[in-house]
Amino acid sequence: MGVLLSACAGGAAGPTGWHAGAPGSWRSVKHPGEHLSATQKPFQGAPSDLASRILESVVLAPGGGKMVKTNAMGECPGAAGEMEFVRKIPPRRIVVFFSIRNNVSYEIRWSGSIKDALPPEVLGFAQSRLCRVI
Repeated sequence: MGVLLSACAGGAAGPTGWHAGAPGSWRSVKHPGEHLSATQKPFQGAPSDLASRILESVVLAPGGGKMVKTNAMGECPGAAGEMEFVRKIPPRRIVVFFSIRNNVSYEIRWSGSIKDALPPEVLGFAQSRLCRVI
């Protein structure tokens, strides 16, 4: 018996303890400098195309940045990826979780200070949106 993984993003609720901002975005209550957003858009292409688009969106943005790691999202193998960046101006750490399903791209983007660790509730939020067993 196989397991089918699917991607699902959206919904109004953010992670526990985060306050809604603009549609699809939240701010941390504990750490006001941390931001989270969830987007979904029509997308024609392979996961590598989406990863390239994410890379360009961070590295080529004003202030630049550098990718420090990329890998399959271990919590949903084969269904989603994770990329981590460090920006210099302003100094930020950015983690992007992403997936493609039925010609729709799903991205969950967290940012915090260089010293901030990825909060566990953000990882849980990404898992619930990108890795769901049907």
